[in-house]
Amino acid sequence: MKRFVLPIVLVVLSLILMMGSTETRIKRASFFSKTIFFPISSSLESIKTNATLKREVQQLDKQLAETKLENLRLKNLILESKTRESMTFDTGQVELILAEVIGYSGQFQQRNLIVNKGSLDGIKPELPVISTYGIVGKVITVASDHSIVLPFTNPRFQLPVMDKNTGVQGILQADLSGVIYMNMIKIGSQISVGDTIVTSNLSDLYPKSYPVGIVSRIHESQDYLFISAEIRPFTQIENLEHIFIIKKNNIL
Repeated sequence: MKRFVLPIVLVVLSLILMMGSTETRIKRASFFSKTIFFPISSSLESIKTNATLKREVQQLDKQLAETKLENLRLKNLILESKTRESMTFDTGQVELILAEVIGYSGQFQQRNLIVNKGSLDGIKPELPVISTYGIVGKVITVASDHSIVLPFTNPRFQLPVMDKNTGVQGILQADLSGVIYMNMIKIGSQISVGDTIVTSNLSDLYPKSYPVGIVSRIHESQDYLFISAEIRPFTQIENLEHIFIIKKNNIL
């Protein structure tokens, strides 16, 4: 019986609304909307309002996300511009990609750098890496959103270098403690403490004359055939926050 109550009530109300003159029906409908039908009309209006607010919130969330992305893009552009301006040497006509150091891999003295640029940014293995002060190393592993850089402090890294003043050639290598040397220098070569070491014209990784470091000590080999120069590097790998990856296909 209860299921018939609501239909009966609605029929009765409909009949009441249909009785009388037009003006009377309008007044009666207005009265019912403010009394009997108020909870229903209020609920419908609330639902409509909530739906509108929900759409507005979604639109604002979208605009906020777009604004954050744009702010991040502008922040990165400003950072890149400032970092480029602080470059202490001429890199020549090469394309540089700014990347942030986000972690390390490997043991402490041999750890490699993990940077936040990968294949999606055009990064490939064997690309050279620099800082604002000089060489850093090379890319050895690339994922879609990050890469691993082998630094010059890792014993696996080797590079032809030379004395900037005299042109004496040698090979840049690091020992297990991360100290770097210019090795394979012939006895009698003109190289002295305080000389600047740069990348060699024999290097197929870097352009010629990129800064490496300063000679801090000279060592003679046990066979007295070669000498090695201990080098104080311009770039402190452990202090790096940002690096530049060079697009190698632009190297002249």
